[in-house]
Amino acid sequence: MIARRWWCVVVVVVVLCCGGLFAQQSDAVPQRRPNVLLLLADDLRADVLSTFGGNDFPTPNLDALAARGAALSRVYCMGSRHGAVCAPSRAMLMSGRMLTRVSDQLTDALDEQHAAVRTLPEQLREAGYATFATGKWHNGDESLRRAFPDARAVFRGGMCDHFQVPLCDVVGGEVKNERTGARHSSELFADAAIDFLRRHHAAADERPFFAYVPFTAPHDPRDPPQRWRDALADREPPPLPPNFRGQHGLNLGEQTMTVRDENLLGWPRDPDEVRAQLVDYRALVVHLDEQIGRILGALDELDLRDDTLIVFTSDHGLALGSHGLLGKQSLYEHSMRSPCIVAGPGVPDGARRDGLTYLYDLTATIAEAAGVEALPGSDGRSVWPMLREGAAGRDELLLVYAKTQRALLAPQWKLLRLPQIDRSLVFDVAADPHELHDLAGATDGDAAAIEQSLGERLRAAQQRCHDELPWKTQKQLPVELDLTGKRWPPDRWQPAWIRARYFPKAGK
Repeated sequence: MIARRWWCVVVVVVVLCCGGLFAQQSDAVPQRRPNVLLLLADDLRADVLSTFGGNDFPTPNLDALAARGAALSRVYCMGSRHGAVCAPSRAMLMSGRMLTRVSDQLTDALDEQHAAVRTLPEQLREAGYATFATGKWHNGDESLRRAFPDARAVFRGGMCDHFQVPLCDVVGGEVKNERTGARHSSELFADAAIDFLRRHHAAADERPFFAYVPFTAPHDPRDPPQRWRDALADREPPPLPPNFRGQHGLNLGEQTMTVRDENLLGWPRDPDEVRAQLVDYRALVVHLDEQIGRILGALDELDLRDDTLIVFTSDHGLALGSHGLLGKQSLYEHSMRSPCIVAGPGVPDGARRDGLTYLYDLTATIAEAAGVEALPGSDGRSVWPMLREGAAGRDELLLVYAKTQRALLAPQWKLLRLPQIDRSLVFDVAADPHELHDLAGATDGDAAAIEQSLGERLRAAQQRCHDELPWKTQKQLPVELDLTGKRWPPDRWQPAWIRARYFPKAGK
């Protein structure tokens, strides 16, 4: 009799413990495996969105998404090996690996045989998810077929005329139906995403889905639909960035100063020409917001909103006049920081999270929400503790660009190292988010100690990440670079109206 009582006590204790364990798990992530909708913009600066401090870009759909979800204010692309930053950024996002461990083609960058790297959609599909993609794929055909054997209206490339985007479908793992789109790229990709949602729902498919929708807007050429130019015509042009200047001054090296992006306008930067680009950039962003609203509306129409984790972000930012630059080929905040909004099951409404996060941390976050194991070789860290409880982010981030720039970003400080000119820049990014005041070389004891500590941390982070770029390169470049009078001629892919709009002084 006594033994039976003891046995009952044991059973009760076990039940209570399991109940507590399940309660803890339910707090961690949603118990029902959610659908996942991953929306990715291209070249979208975080600070143009009102959610992140902007007030000149009306984006009601993204604003509403942030209101019912969490805004992550310090999400960063780790960087790039070359000027086409979007390719490695998207490879990191699909693999959960850091820049130095994955190639643009989604192979192992440290493996001599270049073994294929497992991607997030492969992991989810094996766990029972239906996977789908539409939009820009900049990581090669082999990885596309492997990652998304079912895909529609895919653009395999880096940039294009938005009204003549080259498209294909992937059916049964084979590329088919190559064609040229007859509408704006953002509309075509939204159409394909909505069609997938409706097909999945009509088929009564009980599998959760993972839908990846990487847009190519607002990447140039900046050709929004005319109706959005007209709709925004009464507004004042967006102001120049607070850190606008005519030239950068310091030599950032050939992989920055001579790339296509930096030569879209002449030197020094003409404020009126930059404003013209900002006007069309705004129209592209507002049009993109409209198309995202259509996709979110389809979720509501199909009663999928409560069961879908929505992640919106961008592959990186863009300079657009900041520091005298135009592109994303630098490690300044305007180029490497991405806007990020997460909404859906388990995400608190209207939250703001300011912890340091890599863009590829979102890969681990989605995997955890879906209840699947982390990808093999993943370097990402789930941000669910940050989303749920406001936990701190990473202590530091290593940012990498080509063989010209390295940065160590901490919650308050950033050290930007330029090995080719033996120069360091130090910014208090908490107090100086536009990086206007370089504090490097200060004689004040505290400032000098901070610079030294950041430099040591940068070297240590490089070593951990298999980055072998030295602190100072053997070949040194001139420290200052004056590009006055340089103007790049428009190339052949640009429509005539683009040439006329952005290059009025060409040939003069």
